Amino acid sequence: MPFETIPAIPVPLTAAQAEIMSQRQIKKHHVAIVLLHWFNAIVWMLELATGSALVVGPGYRFMPLWYITMMQQAFGTSANLLRFHIAVGLTWTVVFLAYAIFGWRHYLHAEVLRKEIGIDADDIQWLRIRTLKLLNRTKESLPPQGAYNAGQKLYALLVYTMVPVIMLTGLIMTFHLISTTLVAWAMVLHFVAAGMVVSGLLVHVYMGAVFPEERPAFYSMITGLVDELYAYRHHFKWWHEVKVEECKWAHEIEDASLISEQATPVGKAGATTP
Repeated sequence: MPFETIPAIPVPLTAAQAEIMSQRQIKKHHVAIVLLHWFNAIVWMLELATGSALVVGPGYRFMPLWYITMMQQAFGTSANLLRFHIAVGLTWTVVFLAYAIFGWRHYLHAEVLRKEIGIDADDIQWLRIRTLKLLNRTKESLPPQGAYNAGQKLYALLVYTMVPVIMLTGLIMTFHLISTTLVAWAMVLHFVAAGMVVSGLLVHVYMGAVFPEERPAFYSMITGLVDELYAYRHHFKWWHEVKVEECKWAHEIEDASLISEQATPVGKAGATTP
């Protein structure tokens, strides 16, 4: 696709164009991002299952007694349940920190800071219009979005803000650092931070796994790919970036090929010695 044929804004597609684009795949996530996503999903599932069973006080527990009893029996004792919760949490912390340190240049800098949490003017407009649409107060079109829409970026911001809080407070509680007062406050902050992430997680799971329009985003966390039609309609700014990069790469290959041909001496191939 030549540069001049790449639309700068979304334009209506013909049925034939839509069909062709639906058959093409674009890479959205690196393998490392996919692995980290599902590692986090497994960790959160285990930590929520065990952590909720550790809140046993009659005045503030939020899981029914039968569930707490079931979890304690599954692990043998409450102490074993706590040990498992701590072991998974420490493993998560170590893996996450290692990923952050060694993956900063290749994944986090470009993937997280620019794509996942970089909010721009279009994102602000998207949030405003999306909210009004939910209230049936506007018929404005949503502005083009990048690799992640503004709602996904807000959730990512919430996660990246709360995760350090969860990790730090978990370490304070596990090793009883500094003072009992700090441990007590860490417990409160730990529960609050986890609760905020879970509240957003419910929406995140619904939008990704249940909401039909966002179903390709869910599958992209398995294959790393989305079809080009979905990218065009839901993440046009990112689709435009991808197509421009493809054109640049094609032109570079073409230029390199021309240079190689020009550098080959005329008559070299098949030349015979008189």
